[in-house]
Amino acid sequence: MSDRLSEIQEVIQKEQNALRERQHTIKLWNGKKLQYHIQTRSQTLELDLSEYVPLEFRDLPLEVEIGPGKGEFLATRAKQFPDRYFLGIDRRLDRVQLTEKKLKRNDHLNWQIIREDACSFSIEKLPKIDVLHLYQPDPWPKFKHHKHRFFRSPEAEAFALNIKKGGELRVSTDHIAYFYEMLERIKTWECFTPSLIIEKKSFMSPALSHFEGLFLKKNEPVFKAHFVRR
Repeated sequence: MSDRLSEIQEVIQKEQNALRERQHTIKLWNGKKLQYHIQTRSQTLELDLSEYVPLEFRDLPLEVEIGPGKGEFLATRAKQFPDRYFLGIDRRLDRVQLTEKKLKRNDHLNWQIIREDACSFSIEKLPKIDVLHLYQPDPWPKFKHHKHRFFRSPEAEAFALNIKKGGELRVSTDHIAYFYEMLERIKTWECFTPSLIIEKKSFMSPALSHFEGLFLKKNEPVFKAHFVRR
């Protein structure tokens, strides 16, 4: 019985050690540390995002949207700028299908929608990006879940640091606490200059995406920021 108990305790200890190994902290410019949890699946895939850009489009400016939701913004943007190439990344099949449906209405083929977690891409194999869009990411509002926020991940930093000089990082969220966390994280990278920081309300301008529209219709503000890569 004691041997069996020892075996169980050993298994539990190994599981706890494995969990601790996947727990990381992200350090901000002011020394504050934020917890981040690395998912096992994201560690093992190491996909090459540049392979999703066809050869004939690799000389065009590249825009990437992480989490395009129902695809309104990405489809509108791709149609508006046929001389650019657009990549959308979303892990949910239903949202990928909705986005693809809207993109297919475009006469141009300057887009690709990818069903993957953005953390599944190798940070060493990211292409140079002209504009990176990240709108209404899951805020994981409960404190114990903050460690799952994408903006705390090393992949978020890698995507941002692969923006070309003079390129843009554009973010928005309805969650003000997460918005301030985003601003602190971007400040930590020390290579972006803010060009726009606003609290958008329903009377200011039309919504750019489905989820932004949901909050504005409820008269809830959306916090938006644009940054230029130095």
